[in-house]
Amino acid sequence: MNNYAMLHRKIIDLLRIDDDNYFYISYKGFTFTSVFQPIFDRECNIYGVEALVRITDDNGMPVNPYGYFDAIRNDDKSSVISTLICAIIHGLNFARSCYCDKKLFINVTPAIFEILSNNDIAVNTLIRRLKMLGLSPTQIVYEIIEFEGRNLASVLKGIKKLSNFGIEIALDDYGSAFSTESRAKAVTPDYLKIDKSIVDLLAAFKYSKFHHAMKISRAIAAKTIAEGIETKETFECCMESGADYFQGFYLARPHKAPLKQSKMAIR
Repeated sequence: MNNYAMLHRKIIDLLRIDDDNYFYISYKGFTFTSVFQPIFDRECNIYGVEALVRITDDNGMPVNPYGYFDAIRNDDKSSVISTLICAIIHGLNFARSCYCDKKLFINVTPAIFEILSNNDIAVNTLIRRLKMLGLSPTQIVYEIIEFEGRNLASVLKGIKKLSNFGIEIALDDYGSAFSTESRAKAVTPDYLKIDKSIVDLLAAFKYSKFHHAMKISRAIAAKTIAEGIETKETFECCMESGADYFQGFYLARPHKAPLKQSKMAIR
């Protein structure tokens, strides 16, 4: 990714607007668009939204996002391009939405942080684009997805560059796969998103792993987000256990956010 500016320009040129006035991008047989799932604080106010991609193939059939990204995770170029496509359409759709004054959580691959760590043009392009959209860097939270086998030093360097502008970091799916205690202590994210598997066990068995996650979050000064809340009981258990923020189908499903503005420059 030596010419990040050129890559960014090519992706911008792919932008289109659908019948709902939502931005989308079609690339190599797949179409990418945005939905948003609210994240609530302890007073049940919307604190922010997580941007989630929806993908369809050339026949209009839905494609599982996890399967799509898992298939290309060892291909850095494809992974970076797809991540940038998602980030760009999410930013545009968020900036036009009724949530535009909230936090925006975006999933990114570790390769993005490695690029940012050694590429000031990439960082400047990002900050300039946020300004064009009328967004503050302090509204952005990048959720780090699986990065086993990556250069941790480079990832941390990229995170540091972003933090200098006020962009925050969340460690996604804490408690599953490689999103571990040692990873949390190495990254020291601003937010620890506690995986649904741990959240579900809390409601069913009062499982102590949730409380351990809370202990880790406090030790690294991170806020906690309980993910995958699907019942009132689970929500109440997470609330009682001290979680800071809450996300899941019980509270709100992912959806296309109502638009606040009718027009926006995309160049």
